[in-house]
Amino acid sequence: MTKRSAIAQVVLWLFVLSAGIVTGGSIFEHTVLTPLWAGSPPESVTQWQYGGIQGKFFRIASPLYALFALALLVVSWWMPRPQRKWAFLAGLSGIITMVATIFFFLPILGKTQATRGAGLSGEEITALVTQFRAWNWGRWAVLIGGWIAGLRAFSLSSPGTER
Repeated sequence: MTKRSAIAQVVLWLFVLSAGIVTGGSIFEHTVLTPLWAGSPPESVTQWQYGGIQGKFFRIASPLYALFALALLVVSWWMPRPQRKWAFLAGLSGIITMVATIFFFLPILGKTQATRGAGLSGEEITALVTQFRAWNWGRWAVLIGGWIAGLRAFSLSSPGTER
């Protein structure tokens, strides 16, 4: 195994681990927190007293996940051919997940959950919560799909694999 290949395998390990942690946090957020603050908008939003409590977890887990996804995109080219496409797909899905989170989901959370919908009408709150809940399923699919792609790439890592 070359030094590049060894580095690529470590990055893959780190991606799979971080994707599992972020997936676990997302499952908790989706099944426990989101129904509490978004269960019956606009009242559930305006009465939410805890702000963006999941931010404490995701402020640490998400940047690491994004870093490992980006690194995996780069080092996937150093991997044996059978692993390469799965690792690239895993890294790409991680980047897509993070871009969607930063530019779509976080602004909605900032306008609703974090501020209790301050300055928004009930209809605006309801529309934002509906968007968040509907599109979150897609984000979840990409996140979990990327994790599975990383696991698949990981399962193909074996000594002597052809390039």
